[in-house]
Order: sequence, then structure tokens, then C-alpha cells
Amino acid sequence: MDTMAFDGSCNPNPGGCMGMGWVVTLHDSSFSILGNDRHEKSDYNNALFAEYLALKKGMLEYVRAEGQGPLKVLGDSQTVIYQMRGIYAVMDDEIREIHHEIKNLIREHELDIYFQWIPRAQNHKADKLSKTKHKVKLVCPNSRTCIAEVGSIRISKNLKAKISDLNSCKTPTSLMFRKLHPGSKDMFSETRFHELQEMAGAHATSIALREFPGVSRKSKHCQAEALRWMLRGLAVDLAIEKVRSDILRKDNRKKNKSKRNKDSEQKRSKQASNARSKYYFNVKRRMYYQ
Repeated sequence: MDTMAFDGSCNPNPGGCMGMGWVVTLHDSSFSILGNDRHEKSDYNNALFAEYLALKKGMLEYVRAEGQGPLKVLGDSQTVIYQMRGIYAVMDDEIREIHHEIKNLIREHELDIYFQWIPRAQNHKADKLSKTKHKVKLVCPNSRTCIAEVGSIRISKNLKAKISDLNSCKTPTSLMFRKLHPGSKDMFSETRFHELQEMAGAHATSIALREFPGVSRKSKHCQAEALRWMLRGLAVDLAIEKVRSDILRKDNRKKNKSKRNKDSEQKRSKQASNARSKYYFNVKRRMYYQ
């Protein structure tokens, strides 16, 4: 049986930021799909609505993954589970609307579905995703594919240990990706793109091209970086996620730098304006006494 676990959060409740997390696992596949989303603060936000949004988004993810059922939906919100099973009535108009949308989705795709309540301790993955501030979309294989054996690659012991830890971790964090860097140049750092393609093989290259399409300089750089990490022994899906993490961090640095520059420019402009005002004040005062 396929499974889909979901969870929603709202901090503070009501009126805070809503977070949604879901984990989709197909019984005939070797991977799980982890995802999340966030909605900014609003007076209409609440924990129950977040739970329903997480359920809907998880269901849509399951349909996109071409799940055929039977599907077991797991959640730690007794209200949502029992309302979906028809045990509790849906009283709120906004909740009733999204409840109907989910029911229509089930009918449209003719899904054989069963809703089951579980304790929060058993729903820790979806719970953690719902409280994660950055957006996550990760295909997490139960048995990861590596194109190179990390132990046989000529890289530093520290880097080998970090890659091994990532490969064995089912849900790597952004901090783990941030700490992953070569430290110094290795045998792959300056290898040209066409050479990386030959070393990695056609399958790995096709994945890099699919995930970072295009022929621009930025796209080529991302494709090359993904292949470099695969050749260092990092699992294929994690190599892609590592490059995405680096892009996001670089973009955030640029935004912060631009903001700092703007703030400093405004400060200098204000100081110059104050200096001019002081100068004219002194000139007028001298003219008055003369």
C-alpha cells in the first residue's frame, strides 16, 4: 500500500505563518518524495486550515507521482482525519471548501484511499517539514544511486566523511549541504565540462542536463558542479540538491549585500544632508550677529 503522511502548523495560532509538510512513499518504488510549503502571516491563518492545505498538497504530489492506490493517508490531526472519514462534521465554510476539493480530487482519480490517525511522535518527518522555513522538494531514495565509490576517490578524509554521512542520511539538512565543500582544489575542481561528462557517463550527464537545463554560462556551471559532486562519491539526487542549495545561498548573499549597500548609501546621504543643514545654520547665525 502507498502511504502519504502530512502535517500543518501555524505559529502563532491563529494569524501566524502557516507551514505544510508531506511525505509520499510509493510501495513499488525505492524512493519517497518529501515536500513542504509556507504561507505568510494572515488574520485568516490557523492550524486546522494548515493541516488541510498540507493534505491537499500531499495528495497533489501523490497524483503527480502517478500513484494508483491503494493509498493510506496518515496524519496526527484527529479532526482532519475524522472529518475526511465522515465521523466529524465540517462546520467552517473555508474548511468545507477545501474538504470538497480533496474529495473531488479523490473521485476524479478514482483513488482507493484510507485515512488513519497516528500520534505526533510517529509523524516526525512531516512535522519537521511543516516547521522548516526554507522550501524543500526532495526525492529521497531508500537506496541511493552513486556513480563513484567515495572510498576510492582521491579527496580529503574530512570530505569523504561528510559525503558518507550525507549518503547515509535519509533527510539531509541545509546545514549539512552548507558544510560540504572541497576545502581545496581536488582532481575534479578544474576538469572541463566535456571531460566530466565522459567520466560520469551518459546517465548521470542526462540527469544534470535535465535538472539544470539550458546553455547559458550559469546552467553549464550548475551542470558541471553536479557532475563534480557525483564523481566525488555523493549520491546523484544529493549532488543535484547540493548545487541547488549553493545557488539559493548565493542568491541570498547577493540580496543581503544589495540591502546593506542601500542602507549605507541612505545613511551617507542623511549624514551629508545634516552636514549641509548645520553649515547653512552657522552661516545665517554669523550674518545675524554682523
